[in-house]
Amino acid sequence: MDKEKLISTIKKQIPNTLLNINLEGYGQKKSGKVRELYFHDDKVILVTSDRISAFDVILNQGIPYKGQALNQTSEFWFNETKKIIKNHIVAIPDPNVMVVQSCTPLALEVVIRGYITGSAWRRYKYLNENNEPLVISGVEFPKNLRKNEKLSEPVFTPTTKATEGHDEEIAAKELVSRGIVSQEIMDKIVETAFKLYKEGNRIVSKQGGILVDTKYEFGLNPEGELVLIDEVHTADSSRYWMQDKYQELFEKGENQKGLDKEYVRNWLRENGFTGEGNVPDLSENVITNASLNVINSYALITGQEFKPAEEYSSNERMQKNLNSYFK
Repeated sequence: MDKEKLISTIKKQIPNTLLNINLEGYGQKKSGKVRELYFHDDKVILVTSDRISAFDVILNQGIPYKGQALNQTSEFWFNETKKIIKNHIVAIPDPNVMVVQSCTPLALEVVIRGYITGSAWRRYKYLNENNEPLVISGVEFPKNLRKNEKLSEPVFTPTTKATEGHDEEIAAKELVSRGIVSQEIMDKIVETAFKLYKEGNRIVSKQGGILVDTKYEFGLNPEGELVLIDEVHTADSSRYWMQDKYQELFEKGENQKGLDKEYVRNWLRENGFTGEGNVPDLSENVITNASLNVINSYALITGQEFKPAEEYSSNERMQKNLNSYFK
């Protein structure tokens, strides 16, 4: 699909974005920032909406095709990374829906960073300006780093997974001392996360991209095995830059051109919102560009053309496809 046609398709669906999900006959529902979870027998139905969050706040408008692109991106990565670690995926009965094995999620988010940027850069800059130790999530960073600089080695910077409010920076050893995970599980998580990040960059580099940083979530399956859950290397959970632009923009001290939701975060900051107060409405232009970003990130990550579903995402479509799968 050419760009003009795609933009027209996106704008047409702005009023129809999938924000509220209501499925009948699939048990208890639990709502997250972007996904709804239905607990059905020994399975969990993950529905990826078109909602977008920033600064841990759900924004007022949705992003067309965001749910489909994220779900299908995760599908791609769950398949690519199962050689590294088991995951919870069972089936994809709908472009926005993933049926997964019921697991016990671990109360932490694993962030692997290959570059000093985003929230890590802001924290680093604050610590540096206040002559405090340059330590983030238990990791000591070198002095005199520049914004967006590549780190000598990727770093493991976990956070707690807050049920309300903001996640909290935390060192890996503190996750163990608090009893959130055992040392054995923590060691396995660290080893696996670095392998996943390395594999992600290997594949994305073939398409001319850089996997800058990313978030992983893990759980324990009914057999007690560590498994990869939630989403993997999506534009919501990861930051992507383009190889051919990186060095030039870094040397100029300019913002990198990314295919992720940092574009929306930057717009919100420019409009005075960083998580507190009234959430500004996104303009049609911002929504359209955010949709293009998530679609382009799908193409960058998978090497495949994104194909918008013929029937746009709706409760009716998902209900029909799920009923057919579970009949």
